[in-house]
Amino acid sequence: MAKISPKDNFLQLAGGGIPEYVPYYTYIGTEDIPEISSKIARPELAVPNPPNADGSVTNMWGVTTFPNQETAGSSMPEPDVWILDDITKWGDVVKKPTLKDDLDFEAMAKADFERIGLDRSVTALRSGLFFGPWMSLVGFMGFEGAMVAMVEEPDSVRELFDFMTSVFEPYYTAVLDAYQPDIWHMSDDTCTERGPFFSVQMYREIFKPFYERFAVQAVERGLPINFHICGFIEPFIPEMLSYGVQYIESAQETNDINSLKVQYPNKLSYLGGYDWGKHYPKNYPNYDEEEVRQDVREAFDRYSPGGGWAMLAWPVSYVGDPHIEGLKKIIWDESYHYGKKVYGYTD
Repeated sequence: MAKISPKDNFLQLAGGGIPEYVPYYTYIGTEDIPEISSKIARPELAVPNPPNADGSVTNMWGVTTFPNQETAGSSMPEPDVWILDDITKWGDVVKKPTLKDDLDFEAMAKADFERIGLDRSVTALRSGLFFGPWMSLVGFMGFEGAMVAMVEEPDSVRELFDFMTSVFEPYYTAVLDAYQPDIWHMSDDTCTERGPFFSVQMYREIFKPFYERFAVQAVERGLPINFHICGFIEPFIPEMLSYGVQYIESAQETNDINSLKVQYPNKLSYLGGYDWGKHYPKNYPNYDEEEVRQDVREAFDRYSPGGGWAMLAWPVSYVGDPHIEGLKKIIWDESYHYGKKVYGYTD
């Protein structure tokens, strides 16, 4: 069999396809495997705010986030400190961000490709303009405030989303032209592990119109949509399919991945299948390497039959854990090499 590039193999997976071998999907971009199937690069439109004295960062919309131990160094809004407490007054609080004076998308694309070391002959490019309506609303109001606002004042919520979407919308064509992505990347974490934060009807009436606006130009160009969404996503899948989603990242095991592959054949691929909470070694930091590798192989044996699946595993621990990097490399190494075998692929 002739060798296929990691890029072409990953693109062959789109929409429930069967690739030549099972990719290991590196959505955060680890270089600790020999081949990288896709990388992400997207322009930064707003003038970035410098870090605050306490290490926090205030984003383009005025929400201040802090890195913390509990989220392995990821930044989160300070609990119970919200910039918006009345959704009907959003216009007094949420202002258009200051955009860069010289938005030279060709130059930004060139710089981004150099920064991530992108070789487009072997690695697919994902790009987009990062904006998740739900997570933005949560950043303004907290989870409870956001859900109450959607029930009590849905029109105001839609007005806010329209305002924010309109900031990015004029630049979609320029991004698509300059970056020429293979895949359009979107993101919004609208689900918990047990179920969505809100009903399918609310998804359809409040959120879907904006997701469609984010997706439409990419779909018109024939690009598949890769949507980052954590948690139990099953109720939302029909809606997501309708606006061009072909990859789900990350497909957590709280979903019945194999049943979804049967229910939506040749429509959607699932990037995930290895929730760290379900695979954390019981005696960590002590663990048996072969047991870890066998656990990885069992995930491939469970989800790879019939295609439509790529492995995604990202072990996390507390900041400064001296053992986690070694464990990551074992999982990634086994994923890469075993993924090359399960369909009988040979270079």
